[in-house]
Amino acid sequence: MSDGTKLTGTYGTWQGREWELDGSAPYNGKLTLIRDGGEQPGPDWKQMVYPNRFARTPLHFRKDVDAGEVSDVHSIKATAMLDQHQVLVIAEDDGERLAVQTVEQMASETIRRFIDQFGFEPYENAFVFGWVEPHALRDLNIERTERVHTASSRSEQAA
Repeated sequence: MSDGTKLTGTYGTWQGREWELDGSAPYNGKLTLIRDGGEQPGPDWKQMVYPNRFARTPLHFRKDVDAGEVSDVHSIKATAMLDQHQVLVIAEDDGERLAVQTVEQMASETIRRFIDQFGFEPYENAFVFGWVEPHALRDLNIERTERVHTASSRSEQAA
């Protein structure tokens, strides 16, 4: 958020700087740093374009690094209440609107009301998502979970 508050995601420190991570479990001994938008962080970062991503820029950069080089791996889950329903708070735009996604199963009437009232979009009748003004939300809760990882990979753990 513009005040420095981290929203829903996984984060870790690599070379003295905090980065968003693609996940907290290493794969083949690597963790993937991600950066959305802006300039390419370095020549060894892979650039990808995802044109239809909600609450993120289409431009995306990734870099795999040794998991042992990443410290303070943690996940943030930001939730709030929209009416009587819990939503996941994903991002903030330049106008300080918040990107949210419903968490729980909702009645079809509630889904329709959120679409009509807030302009939300449905995703396969599983949840709705969209942008809201901050004053529409209440009880913002930021939960931090420490993640412990080893340099072993998920593929080795599955074997």
